[in-house]
Amino acid sequence: MEKEMIKEENTRKKLFILSVIMCFITILIYEMLTPRLMDDMSYGREVEEAGNFLKLFGQEHNQYLTWTGRSVAHIMLRICMFIDLHTFGGRVFFNFLSAAVFTALTLLIYLNVDSNVRYNINNYLLSVLLIWMTGISFGETVLWETGACNYLFTTTIIMTMITLYRRAYRDSISGRKSTGSDLLIRSVGFFILGIIAGWCNENTSGGLLLLMLIIVMYYKKIFPWTITAISGTFVGLLFMVLAPGNKIRVQYMEESNTGLLAIAARFLKITLTLKEEFMVLLIVLAVLFILLVVQGRNFEALKEMWLFAFIFFATSYSLILTVTPQVRAYFGAGIFLIVAIVQGFSNVNTMDEKGDVSELMKTLKLGSVAALLIFMTFTYIENAANLARIYRDENKRFAYLEEKAQEGAVDAEIPMLHSQFDNKYSAAFESDVTEDWQNWNNQMIARYYGFQTVLGLDPDAWEEE
Repeated sequence: MEKEMIKEENTRKKLFILSVIMCFITILIYEMLTPRLMDDMSYGREVEEAGNFLKLFGQEHNQYLTWTGRSVAHIMLRICMFIDLHTFGGRVFFNFLSAAVFTALTLLIYLNVDSNVRYNINNYLLSVLLIWMTGISFGETVLWETGACNYLFTTTIIMTMITLYRRAYRDSISGRKSTGSDLLIRSVGFFILGIIAGWCNENTSGGLLLLMLIIVMYYKKIFPWTITAISGTFVGLLFMVLAPGNKIRVQYMEESNTGLLAIAARFLKITLTLKEEFMVLLIVLAVLFILLVVQGRNFEALKEMWLFAFIFFATSYSLILTVTPQVRAYFGAGIFLIVAIVQGFSNVNTMDEKGDVSELMKTLKLGSVAALLIFMTFTYIENAANLARIYRDENKRFAYLEEKAQEGAVDAEIPMLHSQFDNKYSAAFESDVTEDWQNWNNQMIARYYGFQTVLGLDPDAWEEE
C-alpha cells in the first residue's frame, strides 16, 4: 500500500513538473509573437538615449517627478529594454523573463491554495487555465511589454510577498523555532521586499497591505518581522502615491461629475466593470461556497476563500479613489479572485458520508478541468495563428517605416491591421494607427521614426496598390 502511494506521488510529481514546463513554453510562444506596442516605442526611444545603465535611474527619477510614481514597474521596463537593446537588438530577454514571471505567478497561486494532496495537478492546471481564460486584458497586462511590467511583474512581486508572509506566520504560530540571526534576516528581508511590493501598483499593493493586517488580526500575534513587513509595504505605498508626478498626471484626467456624485459615478462604473469582466468567476465562486456549505464546511474551513474574495472586492473598489481607471487596473484583483476560486475547488470533498470516494464528485472535479483544458487548447491554437499574422503585418510596417525614414521622408502612410485578426491576446488593435494623423498612436509612431505625420490606410486598399 505504501509503495503504491509513493509511486502515485512520483507520477503526480512528474506530471506537475511537465505542466509547469508546458506553462512556460506556451506563454513564451505568445510572448515571441508580440511586437512592440504603444508605450514600448516611447520608452524604447528614451532607453536608447540613456547611453548607459545608470542613466536609466535618472530617467525614472524624472518620470517620478513629472508623471507617475510606479517606479518599480518602470525601472524593470527600462532595464529589460536596455538589455535587449544592447545585447540582442530586439525583444528577446524580455520574452524569456516574462514567460518565467508568468510561470512563477501560476506557481504562487498554487502555493497559496491549501491542499491535502502533494503536487495537486488539478489545482495547478485550474490556476493556469483561469489566468489564460479570464486574465484581465491579457494582451495588455501579460504580453505587451510596458503593460506586463506594470501588471504581470508587479502582481507577481505582490503575490511573492503574500506567499512568504503567510508561510512565515504559519511557521511561527506552529511553534517552529528560529535563531536570532534568522529573525534578523527575515525582518530585514521583509522590510526590503515590503518596500518593493508596496511600490508596485496602487490598488493591488493596497490590497496586499490590507491582507497583511487581516492576518495579524486573525492570529492576534505580532512578531518583529510582522512590523518590518507591514512598515516596508506602507512606506513603499506612500512613495508611490505621493509621487509629485501624480499631481501633474491627474490634471489630464477628466470626469463629468464632482463631489459625492463623482464618487457615486465611480462606484457604479466599478460595479459595471466587475459585471462585465468577472461575472462568470463570481458565479463560480458563489456556487463553490454553496456546495461547500452543503458539504458541511464551516467558516474556519472556508477562511482562505473568504480572505481572498474579500481582498478581491477591496482591491477593486479601492479604485473609487482615482479617476476613470483602465480595465487593466483590475488585473491584480482578478488574481486574488482566482486564488479564492481554486481554493474553493480544492476544498470540495470527493468523499461521501461513508468515507468512500464519490464517483460523481470526483468526475465533476476532473471533468471540469479537462473541459477547460480542451477549450483552451483550441483557443490557444486559433489565436496563436492570429498573433502570427499580426506579428507579420507589424514587422512589415516597421521595415517599411525604417526604409522611409532612411530615405528622409517627412510623412509616411502605412496600412492598418486586418480587423479579422483581432483577439483578446493582442493589444495591437488598441495601439493601431488610424486615418487621423493627429491620433495619439499615429503621433507616437511618427515621433519614434522621426516623421512629421503617419497616416493609417485601409489594409485592403493598400494591398491593391
